Order: sequence, then C-alpha cells, then structure tokens
Amino acid sequence: MLRTYESLQLERELKRAMERKEFRLYYQPKLDLVTGKIIGVEALIRWDHPEKGLVPPLEFIPLAEETGFIIELGEWVLTTACLQNKAWQEAGYLPLLMSVNLSARQLYQPNFVQRVNQILNETKHAPECLIFEITEGIMLDAFHAPRVIKELKSIGVQISLDDFGTGFNSLQYLHELPIDKIKIDQSFIRNCTSDLNDATIVKSVIELAHQLKMGVIAEGIETKEQLNYLQQNLCNIGQGYLFSKPLPPKELVKNFNQIEQVMIRDGVPPERNYQIRIKESMENNRQEMLNRVKMQQGLFFKFKKMEGKFIHTLCDGKLLYRMGLTPNQVIGKELSDFLPLSFAEDLDRYYRKAWDGEEDVTYEKEINGIYYITSLSPIRRGGFVTEVIGASINITKLKQAEEALKVSESKYRIITENTQDLIRVINLNNRIEYASPSHETVLGYPPEVYQGHLIFEMMHPDDVVRVKNQYADMALSRNPMQTEFRLKYANGGWVDLEIKATPVFHNDKIKQFVIVARDITKRKQAEELIRKSEKLSVVGQLASSIAHEIRNPLTTIKGFVQLLQKEVDLPVYFDTMFSEIKRLEEIIQEFLSLAKPNVCKIKEISLNILLKQVLSLFESQSIMNDIQITKEFDLNLPLIQCDGNQMKQVFIQILQNAVEAMPNGGTIKVQMSGHGTDFVKIRFNDEGSGISKERMRKIGEPFYSTKEKGTGMGLMISYKIVKDHGGWIEMDSSINHGTTVEVILPIKNSNSGIRMDESKNLLLGKKDDTIEKITDARYLVK
Repeated sequence: MLRTYESLQLERELKRAMERKEFRLYYQPKLDLVTGKIIGVEALIRWDHPEKGLVPPLEFIPLAEETGFIIELGEWVLTTACLQNKAWQEAGYLPLLMSVNLSARQLYQPNFVQRVNQILNETKHAPECLIFEITEGIMLDAFHAPRVIKELKSIGVQISLDDFGTGFNSLQYLHELPIDKIKIDQSFIRNCTSDLNDATIVKSVIELAHQLKMGVIAEGIETKEQLNYLQQNLCNIGQGYLFSKPLPPKELVKNFNQIEQVMIRDGVPPERNYQIRIKESMENNRQEMLNRVKMQQGLFFKFKKMEGKFIHTLCDGKLLYRMGLTPNQVIGKELSDFLPLSFAEDLDRYYRKAWDGEEDVTYEKEINGIYYITSLSPIRRGGFVTEVIGASINITKLKQAEEALKVSESKYRIITENTQDLIRVINLNNRIEYASPSHETVLGYPPEVYQGHLIFEMMHPDDVVRVKNQYADMALSRNPMQTEFRLKYANGGWVDLEIKATPVFHNDKIKQFVIVARDITKRKQAEELIRKSEKLSVVGQLASSIAHEIRNPLTTIKGFVQLLQKEVDLPVYFDTMFSEIKRLEEIIQEFLSLAKPNVCKIKEISLNILLKQVLSLFESQSIMNDIQITKEFDLNLPLIQCDGNQMKQVFIQILQNAVEAMPNGGTIKVQMSGHGTDFVKIRFNDEGSGISKERMRKIGEPFYSTKEKGTGMGLMISYKIVKDHGGWIEMDSSINHGTTVEVILPIKNSNSGIRMDESKNLLLGKKDDTIEKITDARYLVK
C-alpha cells in the first residue's frame, strides 16, 4: 500500500511524540443510572501536537495500528490510567472502574497478559478496578483471542464488549467468553426514542444481558429522553455528552458534583425509578423461578381438582421433554388427555391419595423408555388441600446401571472362571477369601484347597519372609504392589508367579486385597536361556585368549621333551608326558572350537543317512559295553540343509555321553520324526543313572561337567553348532531313569530356527510359535 508524504511525516512525528511526552489522557465519566453517582471513567487518548493542537484519535490511531506503534502507545495508556486512578484513590475519592480500550495488536502480543499483570503490580492498581473494552474485530482468531481473554479474567480484570450490536457474532461471543459488561453502541442509543426498531434492539439487549447476569452500559447519551428510556428499561450504566464530554484529570475532579447533578435534574425521579426496579425485580424473580423449573434436570408440576378432575396448572423441566412431552400438552389438561387410559388410571390412584391429604406419596414408573420416580406433596390453606406439588427425577441411568451391574457381574464371573491368570481376594489377616478356578489349571489344586488358608502356606520357604514384608508395606502405604514368588505345584516342583496386589477401599479404609498372578515359569526359563547364551559368548572370548596364551609355551615344552627323549632312555616317562601334552592340546582345540566362528558348509543332507553313518561308528563300542542301540526313523522326512561334519560331531558327543552314562550296559533309543511343519527332531534316550534336577540346572554352564576329567566344553560346542544351524537342544533327566536329549533342526534353512532376539521377544511378552516350542521343555540347555 502506497503511503502519502503526509502519512510518512505523521508517522515520524508520532514516534517523536512519545519521547516529547505530547500524549494526554482524557477521561469520560460513567454514571450508575440508579444512584446517579459516578462509578467509573473511560480513558481516551489525545495528541497535544505543538503546531496542530489536539489531534483527534481517528487521525493517528489507525496509523499507530498499521505501524505497530500501538503496542508501545497502548502500554503507555494502561500505565498512565492505572497511575491516575491510584492517585484519585489516595486523594480520598471512591475507587473508580477504569476502562481502557484494547487493540488487536496488543491482544496478540506473546506476553501480553504477563505485561498487564506486571503493570498492575508496579502501579499497585487493583485488578478488579480495571476494565478492558474490546470490540468484535479483535476476535479474528477464534482460538487465540478467547484464550488470552480467559487468561486476563484469571488475573482479576474485567472485560467489556464494546460497540455491541454492530458486528455479526456478538451472541457467539456472549456464549463462549467470560464477558462482564455489554456496551450498547451509540448508533442505537441515538434514535432509541424516535425509531421503534432501535428502541426494540436496546430493550432486547438490556434484557438479554440481565438474563446472562451481565451489566449493561449505554454510550452516547445526549438527551433527557434517551436517559429516561434507558432508566425505564433498567439499563445499569450511562455514558455520554449529556453528563460530560471527556475531560483532563483535574477538570474532571473539579466537575464531579456538577456531573452527578444531571441525574437529579434530568433523570427519572427516585421514587418512580425505585418502583420500576421493584416491579422488574419481582418479574425477574418469577421468570427466574420458571426458568429454574424449566432447566432443572427433573420434572416439577402442580395440579388442582376442578369439577372432579385433576387439572395440571404447571409442568416443566428437562425430564418432561425426555418423556416426549411439552408443557403445552400437560398444562390445563388431565392425565387421560396426554397419557394412555390404563396408565392415566394407574397414576390417578396416587393423585387421589395426595389430594386426600396423604403425605409422602411416591411412585416409580416408565414412559417412552424413561424411568422416573415421583413424590407428591399436598399444599394446605385453611386446613384444606388447595393444590398438590409433584417432583419427579430421572432414574433411567440408575436402572441402566443396575442392569449393567448385573451384566458386568456376569462378565466378571465368566472372566474369573475362565482366565488363565490366578485371581485371589484376601482379607486383612492374609487369608484367602476367594480363589479363581484357574488355580487348578496352573497349580494343580482346586480353588477350594486355598480358600480360608493363609496365602503363605504353599509358598516357597525362601520367598515367605520377603513377601510378608511387602504385604505389610502395602497395607501401610495403601498403594498397589508388584512382586514375584513361587507356589507349590500339585505334582511337585514350583511355579514362578508374577503378581500385582491392589488394596480395595470402603469408606477410605482398606477392606481387602485383590491379587492377580500370572505364571511366568516359561519366561524365567527364557531369561535363563538368554543368560546362558550371553555367558557362552563371554566364555568363548575368554577361551580364545587362554588357548592362544597356552599354545605357544606348550609348543616349546613339547619340542624340548622330544629333544630330551633322544638323550634319555626312559620311555615310560616320555610316553606319560606326551600323553598329557596331547590332552592339553585337545583341550586347547576345544577352547578354540568354542571361540572361533564356525564356517558352515551348508548343503542338502539326508538325516537318515547321516545318523546311520554315526551309529555305525558306535557298533563296536556298544557291543563291548553291552549296549543295544535301537532306531525309529521316519523315512518320509525331507532333506535338511546343514554341515554334515559338524552335525556328526554333535550326534557323536551325545552318543558318547550316553554310552559313558551306562557302564553296566543298557539300551540307547534313537528316534527321528517331524516337529511341527518346519522342524525335525532327533531324540536320544539312554537308561543311564541320570542327573539330579539340581545338577541339570547347571548343565550347559561354562566348564561344568558331570565327568571327573571333563571340561564341559563338549555340550557347549554342540549347542553352538546347533544354534548356528537355527535349531536348539532340549534335555530332560532324572535319577535312575536315564537322560533324554532332543536336537531340533529346521528343515529348510537356519533362518527358520530360534534366534536370541526371538528369545528376548518372550521376555517382552511377544508371542512366537518357536519360543513356545522351546519353553515347553522342562529344562533348556544353552
């Protein structure tokens, strides 16, 4: 937009005017139209130009808005107005309401509310005595402006909607914003005594404001007739040239008494004004009562007996409309006029009881899907019942809640009776009041076994003291708690449980505890699986380091022993030394096999052929040890992809362990079958002495062996080979019943097998078919 030379010159002068202190504030008084007293002023800015004299706001405010100078100017106005009002109070004048006009630019400052609060604190001006006058033009942003206005209200200032009636969205603002006062635009006041439309608008705005509990200000009052019309229609506050034009502070104070005399001279006489107010107040009270009846959530009605019929004289309330009725359908009518005859006859019995003087007549009914309860109260005058008042409340939600409670109880019963989680209710003495049917599925005992008993009776002894302390802490803190413990299984052993216990309150006192427990035995096994695998990785690195450190000095020792052998003729000693050196070399090779990455030469191989080759190697050894090897092979199994030599090493290690476990002979059963759709399973079962469950838990640990001279490396290397092929090993053993080792391998490729990240998924609660297969085993060897 092109700027004229005059506007550019005015802009420069405008900025210098602030530095030269050329701006002035004039104040136009606002009078209470009931008492005639000055109750506030509106601060209006003037520019005292050294050459042009007083420049009216219309000549420089738009320019200040356009250039952004209005922000600095508006802050000056606010500070100056607050200081002036505070000075008047300190001079002995009653606190006045100081009105300051607010521009859109000011409202949209990021820190505007904080700055207003700061100015109020600096000037020590009471927030409730400050009124910001805003126009509808400020509401361009339907989100930002209302938010800022609400923030201003939160610090205590008042908001007045200026020029009301000249915009398009005033009613919307009245509904959404915390407006304190409405200021009727002077264009309507100017013709309110000569133009019927303007008169109607003014009267309607006043009534609307009163209904909304807002004050009303009329600006632009210039004649006695306008003042009288506004008083007769109960306008609260007046402002205009009839009282005073805007004046400098000192002149305003000087003319206080003269301004207030205008109301005595031109206003409605006090007696008449008082009568108007009383009449209006009574009408407002009556209307307010009707509105309260109309807006109440229930239903309020009255009836009288006229010519033998019960006729309704009043009926309203939100419940009436929910029933599908309106006041016009009920008022002046008897029951049969708007209800089915049978329903009307039924209600008529209760109406007669109340009309005959019976107190506390109540009934519960349903109409059009709405359930309600009604209470009838007779009203007596001169000892006779002259009318009956009825009040009804909606109990539909209560009825629905009762039904929902029945359904909910049924659903909870289904859940508690079918969930796999254990649900218990225990009392403050730690005795079980309720045990869900799932106890039998998870623990093997029916729920009746637990009810009435202490929760610690079947708990693992190592867990009892800790859990008792945790329950005591929960009772003191009144907060839910989460922990883990083990409970006895019916057929022996222990089930790991993760539990959450929650206090149940009644009248702010703990009444019971609800416990929900979940079987985490499989998760614990998976955690152990991950722990062992991580330990294996560390051991592999350590083994590699140790093996390399030992190999070099061992080679030197071996060389010198060979040289010494040529000079000393002691064959028995040298044979023993070479035997032990060979043993050390074998151990070192096992360390290196465990540590170094295996390069698998993958190709399609028939497990039938591979196993037959391995078993043929043990024929002579089995005969010598009086051991019989039986085979059960599924000949329809597809080829698998694996490294044949490495897989032979695994099978040989397992068979060798089985042979050594049966020094007195026995049977080794080798079975091969499908395992699901993607895996094959090779099972080796011996009749050896077996391994205790305590020792079984350590099988697969680094350097743990059941043999006198074993290193524990053989099984670890076997596991590593199987894992590299995407499979896993499961073991089960018991004393005097032998040992079973199962090798599960993928049919197609190593990607079908379990991986460590899949095991971790189990800990995160993620379902995986492969994990389920692993965790079904009672003992996992990793």
